Amino acid sequence: MIHEIRANMPSFRPIRFTSGLNVVLADRTEDSSRKDTRNGLGKSTLIEIIHFCLGANMNKGRGLAIPALKEWIFTMEISLGDERITVSRAVAKPKTVTVKDLGDDWPDLPDIEFTGERSFTQEQWKAFLGYALFSLTPPEAPKYNPSFRSLISYFVRRGHHAFGDPFSHFPNQKPWNKQVHIALLLGMDWHLAVQWQQIKDQNTELKDLHKLVKRGAVPYIRGNMGELEAERVLLLQEIEENSRTLANFKVHPQYESIQQEADQLTEKLHAATNENILTARRLKLYQQAVESEEAPSTESIEQVYKEMGVVFSETIRKSLAEAKEFYALVIKDRRRFLKREISRLEHDMTEANNKIRELTETRGNLLQILSEHGAMDEMERLRERHGSKCEELEHIKRQIEQLRQIESRERQIARDKAELADLATCDHEERRDTWEIPVGFFNLNSRALYRVPGHLIINLSDSGFRFNIEIRKSGSDGIGKMKIFCFDLAILEFCANRDLSIDFLVHDSEIFDGVDARQRAAALERAHDVTERTGTQYICALNSDMVPHDDFHKEFDLDRYVRCRLTDGEESGTLLGIIFDPPSKSRRERDETTGN
Repeated sequence: MIHEIRANMPSFRPIRFTSGLNVVLADRTEDSSRKDTRNGLGKSTLIEIIHFCLGANMNKGRGLAIPALKEWIFTMEISLGDERITVSRAVAKPKTVTVKDLGDDWPDLPDIEFTGERSFTQEQWKAFLGYALFSLTPPEAPKYNPSFRSLISYFVRRGHHAFGDPFSHFPNQKPWNKQVHIALLLGMDWHLAVQWQQIKDQNTELKDLHKLVKRGAVPYIRGNMGELEAERVLLLQEIEENSRTLANFKVHPQYESIQQEADQLTEKLHAATNENILTARRLKLYQQAVESEEAPSTESIEQVYKEMGVVFSETIRKSLAEAKEFYALVIKDRRRFLKREISRLEHDMTEANNKIRELTETRGNLLQILSEHGAMDEMERLRERHGSKCEELEHIKRQIEQLRQIESRERQIARDKAELADLATCDHEERRDTWEIPVGFFNLNSRALYRVPGHLIINLSDSGFRFNIEIRKSGSDGIGKMKIFCFDLAILEFCANRDLSIDFLVHDSEIFDGVDARQRAAALERAHDVTERTGTQYICALNSDMVPHDDFHKEFDLDRYVRCRLTDGEESGTLLGIIFDPPSKSRRERDETTGN
């Protein structure tokens, strides 16, 4: 419970709160002009101070982190369990929180100083408040676990976006974040929401990996399963063939010299064959010459002599008899020469054929050796190729195995998802007596405002918890704000029933913007009734023109619950007691908050 808010500056207007209903009223004085506004009186600043004392982060130029407040120290008195403590935090030193009157029975407390104060770091303070108000323990794995800052932001909503949805307190809040914290507040097993999100993450990672594989962007996986299997079969066939070749491969120790000798024999064989062809041609010519060689006839010789008689003198003429005898000797000698040449050529051809046969046989033997054996470098090249194919096969097998693991993981995720759905269904049923309580509180709150029961709906889907709120006559902005009011008040009462230390609820005046006067009156009376009955606390800021005086019950007097009146007539009427020009900010900066 929040007891008091104060500051170290005398201009600040301390506010003391009690249990039950507490109203901070922003009045407009008769002397204020139309240009005066209640937006700077301090209603939202009060929310910022509460969050500041509860460990919120500071963003430069926003909230309290402005030059005009750099010397300020804000203090809040609050009850944690049975202890009433004093919390102080300086704007200039936001990383340190000073706490007085805190007992020694809390776990993991910083050592107390001689002044009686304990000094917390900001992170220590948030962890301590998480345990003190919500029984949070340090998470084993911080990701997706509930945080104190998110939980407290459902009890002290700040910023425009905090009043847009009952289940959110800042814009773009992740679904898992809402599921985890709302499940915890409704007494459900928030660990199920964590597991759902972990499954979503795994599924998203696999989908992203599949996309990369299809685009060929994953270097260790190329192609789909069918393509990889086809390539694997082809490589197996090549490797088996290479294995058989290597198994039958014989290396001759003199392979290179035999290869050279075979090459030399081939050259000799070609030369001998060419020579033999030329010899055969000469032999044929000689044989034809012997067959066609005849002695010239007498008439031809005489004719020659007659022609010679024209050219030569009588002194050199021979007798015809001498000529005939000469030609006979010439032919005889020519025939004898041709026969000798024919005999020699036939002998040479016989020798050449024998040599060719010998060369062919020797070369054939060498080629036989070469065909049955191989060179060492050839075998090494074959081995290298075989090894390369084997490595390629192993790479393909690894890719296939990786794809199988991906597919297996997909099937496992599907099984985990189904098992989680079954587990969540059973847990949901087992906890029925628990979550029905806040559902009932919400129904009663909505009935008090609209005379009809609303519905706080809890569903289970294949992706986690689904929360919704229905109230008849829904559609206007005002009813949307009252859904938040009914939900927050139900959660406050439910937490009180669970003996949690969180026993206060704080709303800015925005909760009543656009709300019908009758519903504003009913909401304030309902907050009074619930907090009085449960011993809890409701603090709200309200503009004076929002007070529905004519719609309250006769016995309800709102003035009894006004703890502070802020006015716009002069500086002293504001919460801080000073007026300053806040730094210019974009609309988005003004409206958005992260809840930290």
